[in-house]
Amino acid sequence: MAKENWDIQFIKPCRPSSNKIPRLSPAYTRQKALQGRIVQVNLDNCSLQRMETLTEKSTMKDVEAVGLLPLIELLKTGLVSLTAIGVNEMPDCRVGEAHAAFERFCRKFWPGHKDDLDATYKQYDPESTKRKLEFRDLSDGERCVYGGAYISILQMQSISHQYPNATPQFKFEIYLHSMVSLLEILSAFELEIAKWVFWKLDMNDINQLSEEIKQRRKDFKDNFGRIKSKISKCREFALDAAMDVCWLTGASLSEDLGCDINIDGTRRKVEHWLGTNDHKLYRISQHAYWIFHDYSRMRIFSPTRDKELQSTYWRDVDRICNDVLIYRQRAGYKNKTEQLRKIDLALEHVEGELIKNLDAKPI
Repeated sequence: MAKENWDIQFIKPCRPSSNKIPRLSPAYTRQKALQGRIVQVNLDNCSLQRMETLTEKSTMKDVEAVGLLPLIELLKTGLVSLTAIGVNEMPDCRVGEAHAAFERFCRKFWPGHKDDLDATYKQYDPESTKRKLEFRDLSDGERCVYGGAYISILQMQSISHQYPNATPQFKFEIYLHSMVSLLEILSAFELEIAKWVFWKLDMNDINQLSEEIKQRRKDFKDNFGRIKSKISKCREFALDAAMDVCWLTGASLSEDLGCDINIDGTRRKVEHWLGTNDHKLYRISQHAYWIFHDYSRMRIFSPTRDKELQSTYWRDVDRICNDVLIYRQRAGYKNKTEQLRKIDLALEHVEGELIKNLDAKPI
């Protein structure tokens, strides 16, 4: 595999108003420390799986072979915090091994590190034998966090099965209005995902695209828009995609909420970064991001619009999207209890429609 598609990458979901992409480096972390902040790198499932392949006898050469050397270089010379947030994407039967691998990695390759006194750990059943996470088994809090994105991806699946011959604009409008009806709130990022998922081109049109747009289209469709033919596969794919959505968006939300950490008796504000070896997520993040505005990291979503994305389809869906974003800003966020009830009711409806659409298709 090509080196550039292997090493861990660091993502800052929110950019400054100058729109300049920050680069995470030891010098950057020291600069933030002088400002009273601490950079925290949140590792996803993919990077934790790389750690699981390392042992007590592993060398730096082994670390480089699994694509984690850039992380080591950051830990050794930078001022950072590190979390294994990717365990939230794992079934209980895998959490213990992943956490042990994370602790072993830190102990062996990050000498002198300290554990966060306020650290929290995922509660899990070590005796569980279930190999896959299921949305219905999640706690109320987890369902509230992942529910909007989970239902959003399921609805894209359902519309693709119910209206296979409809125009892309029609599918997007059906998706948009149905989600507003079901949940009242829809994230700008999920809207952007839907635009790419429903964008349909024939091979001649695809061949006319630049390599960059071809790759971006493939990344969005592979990660969020692969159409499944069984309800179990639809559920599994939707939950994986929803967790990616929340991982990409949660960092900025945490900063907006004023997350801090105790460093040697001093509370420091946390600047969140994401670490992943999944390069399609990294590439997506470079063209679908937020801009810091009015003391918030989630107020302005700013997807890239290249010249090739000026077709009738993109003009139509962007226009519709802008109208909905205005509505979302005015509506605000609902309280947890109300939103969880909406999620559970919406899930019952969307899954019912999806099952009906799948059953109606010939085997």
